[in-house]
Amino acid sequence: MLGIQPSGTPPPPSPQPPMTPRTLSDTGMDSLDSPEHGKLRKHHSFRLSFKRKDGRQQRDSVGPVPAKFIRATSVKPHTLCPKWNEKFKFDIDDIHSDILHLDIWDHDDESSVLDAVSRLNEVRGVRGLGRFFKQVCQSARQGSQDDFLGSVNIPVCDIPSTGLEGWFKLEARSNRSSVQGRIRLKLWLSTREDRGTSEEDNTLEVKKFERLQTIFMMHEVHAHEPAWKWNGELAGPSLTILHQIAVQSDLSDLQISMAKLVAIIRINRKKPLDTKFIHRQLIEVDKLWVNNYSNEPLTRELEQWLADALNGFVERSLSHMRRHREVFPALHAPSLGRLEFQLRCLGLLGSMRAFRQVSPFSKGVRGEIVGALRKGSITWSQAQLRESQRAPNPLVHYTTILIADLQIGVQHYHSLFDSTNGIQYFSIVYKQFDSLLGEEVTNRIESGQLPGTIVNHWTILDNDREPDIAPFEIYFALQQFHNLKSHLSVTPQPPEKPLGLQNFHEWFEPAVQRWISISKTKAIQRIKAAVNVDQISEGEKIVRHSTSAIDTASCFYQIREFWKNLAWPDHGSGAHYEALIIDLVCTTANVYSDLIHQNLAEYYDKSGPQRTTDDMCVIVNNLEYVRRALAEFQPETHALSENAENLLENTIAQLENKADRVLGKLTASMQGPLQKAVFHLAWSPDSLPANQAVMPLLEYLDSHLATLNVTLLSQNFYRAMSLIWNSVLTEFAKQMESGGEGDKPSNFHDRMYGALQLLGEFFNAEGLGLPPEILHSDLYWRVAQRLQYHKTDTDQLIDLFYLQRLQEQLNTMGSQTQLGTLSVKAYFNHDSLCVEVLHAKDVIPLDPNGFSDPFVIVELLPRRVFSHCSEQQTNVHKKTLNPVFDECFEFSVTHDQCQSEAAMIVFTVMDHDVLTANDFAGEAFLSLNNIPGVASNFTLNIENFDCVTQLDLPLLEMKDKSHPILQIMEGRVNDKNAMEFLRKQKARVVG
Repeated sequence: MLGIQPSGTPPPPSPQPPMTPRTLSDTGMDSLDSPEHGKLRKHHSFRLSFKRKDGRQQRDSVGPVPAKFIRATSVKPHTLCPKWNEKFKFDIDDIHSDILHLDIWDHDDESSVLDAVSRLNEVRGVRGLGRFFKQVCQSARQGSQDDFLGSVNIPVCDIPSTGLEGWFKLEARSNRSSVQGRIRLKLWLSTREDRGTSEEDNTLEVKKFERLQTIFMMHEVHAHEPAWKWNGELAGPSLTILHQIAVQSDLSDLQISMAKLVAIIRINRKKPLDTKFIHRQLIEVDKLWVNNYSNEPLTRELEQWLADALNGFVERSLSHMRRHREVFPALHAPSLGRLEFQLRCLGLLGSMRAFRQVSPFSKGVRGEIVGALRKGSITWSQAQLRESQRAPNPLVHYTTILIADLQIGVQHYHSLFDSTNGIQYFSIVYKQFDSLLGEEVTNRIESGQLPGTIVNHWTILDNDREPDIAPFEIYFALQQFHNLKSHLSVTPQPPEKPLGLQNFHEWFEPAVQRWISISKTKAIQRIKAAVNVDQISEGEKIVRHSTSAIDTASCFYQIREFWKNLAWPDHGSGAHYEALIIDLVCTTANVYSDLIHQNLAEYYDKSGPQRTTDDMCVIVNNLEYVRRALAEFQPETHALSENAENLLENTIAQLENKADRVLGKLTASMQGPLQKAVFHLAWSPDSLPANQAVMPLLEYLDSHLATLNVTLLSQNFYRAMSLIWNSVLTEFAKQMESGGEGDKPSNFHDRMYGALQLLGEFFNAEGLGLPPEILHSDLYWRVAQRLQYHKTDTDQLIDLFYLQRLQEQLNTMGSQTQLGTLSVKAYFNHDSLCVEVLHAKDVIPLDPNGFSDPFVIVELLPRRVFSHCSEQQTNVHKKTLNPVFDECFEFSVTHDQCQSEAAMIVFTVMDHDVLTANDFAGEAFLSLNNIPGVASNFTLNIENFDCVTQLDLPLLEMKDKSHPILQIMEGRVNDKNAMEFLRKQKARVVG
């Protein structure tokens, strides 16, 4: 309970709080120990009496004492540290003598001090007020009533103009009372003009405070140029005056902050302020509104005042959004900072409770920003279109300006709008530009100004009339604009309106067709002219070639790059145009290759060998340059159409074949020396080792290859080396086939084999020459194998022959042959090899009656290993092609013999004849290493055929009558085993 003791009453004693730093600074007092406050410490109690000390008449004539003289706070139950945060106002009659008196009571029941205070309105005059306080005291003395907890007395004259806030010690009524504790109070004085209105209505004071705030701010703004460089801080004297006015006018924090915001908005209309400063003030107002509005509501007039200011700020900000390119230049960093916080201000207003409450019918701020961007983009682009009409190429100039603006938007503006308000700046602006640009292009097509339409593309490309710009210059500008759509957050989907330039390429299809047609004619003309004025290009660091090859490659490069830059977006029509371009370059390449071949024939007839060699190298290099340029037309990102792919590959192959034919003529000139050198190698004396005998051949090759390495491109040099290598191998083969075996030196084959290895290393050149896959060609393996066979004895050759036949058998397993199949079983057990011949199927008919009389011969090879095992045979089955034998054979052999490398069973199917020799009907081979009992993966003992898998072996015949081993055997006429082997193999001919 607190109230004001009227003037004329002796000032009661009152405890004082320790001064806070704010109190000391505002009042100028050093401490509460100053003399002017000494009297406060001399009083120890407050006596509830309104009598004057001089005994004069009491103030009964003053009339009714208003209820505001004494007020009571709410009750805070069950606490020793109550928090009220309640505000009370008292009128002061005499600031020099009036005293603020405060009592604290413990609320006990319904009949309490609180009830007594509630009857305050019944008090009449000062005498009645004295009786009222007496009743309060009496109620406090009764045991069942409220308990007195302490009091505080503060002279009003001790409250400084800046206010007083702090803790005040509670005092007792007498020495017998026991009181403890403190109470925190915030006290300040204010003045108010009596205008006959409610004291709660301080609208006029708020507006006066705003005008004063505006004056001080304008003073600071004039001191800063430009205005947005001012950070919003006022000078110290200005802050002191504003604070004093706010205190004296009893303005709340919300009213002060609101007045400051209105002043800022008012100044911002004339001179743009720092948007960061405005943003801070909006945050402050929003925070105070949320925390204090329910306790300190504004009048309707003040709310409308704030609404007008905020709506004006929004309207001005939207105007800036429409002209953001001008107001906030993208390349000016401070301007982008101002734009960011202006967008933050708008975003804050969209969610600001104060703005929604004072202006409930305003549109959504985010939608207003989007609308402003659309309108601004349309206005700006239309102005740019008008300006572009002065340029030589209006449409290209206009499109380029839009592209530049979009690129700037992506780099600078988009992130600001997106991060502050979630607005997709680029999508909004791009769609507006796309619509306007598409409309402009359509209008030009309809008026015949734009190349690429069916109506006018012939005349434009043939230059019969002057268009506003070249057709493909427009295409590339529109293409660059269209490619920016990749930055769109979402591509328009039906039923949304599609982009205006979505199919812009369709306008230029006639132009592309015409370009391909003209390019083909121009390219052929250019190449023919280049061949006519052909000159040799040579230097220290370049390989010899002619200028015509460079012109041809350059022509292909220009065509390829132009098509690549077109980046035709439609795959369907693009594949068609790509095929036309492939046809263009392939036709041109064939024309060029024919022309230079024709010149080569003339040179070959008129020039000497050396001149011819040089010209051949130049022509081969020219063909390689053109081949490389042609190979670049193979796209990396996708595959050509089948026809285009075949055409390109065939043309490249033709160029390579022509180059090989030229190189073939080049190597043909080396044929004589090569033949002579290889003959010298082959027929050197036995005393001459291979490394010395091959030296003349290596020297000859080294000198010629060194010359070719200088005069040929690397790819052509490898081709030449490959051809020369094949020539050397051919000469080796000829020397091996010439003469009889008895006429050759004893170490002929050893020396030739060693020389072949040395030549392979020479052509490989430690990895810098021909790679192994080219060196080891089929011809090489035939030559090397033949030499190796010549070095091998007869028994080993026979083993190699049968091993090759066994491999052929394995390769044909599971397939059908013309000779049918033979089904068998075999296993090894206890030094015994058991073989069961089951049946044959589809045996070839060898008798005139359309059948055969088949039987099977079972033989173990090699003979030198199984010399003790004679061959065995089945019974003859008459007139059948599907005989069922079901016969078992046993051979006494050891496990080690079966594990020999070439150990196998040979099944020979024969047709039995009575009067003539038996006919061969096929043969099959089975390796003994893989049968049960011998193979390592069979661990169980095999006792019979029941657990052995049946094998179906296709029947084979020896088709290669010129097999190298057979040919070598024919040369060994004095070798009995070789002759017997040959006789046996010659008899194995079907039919």
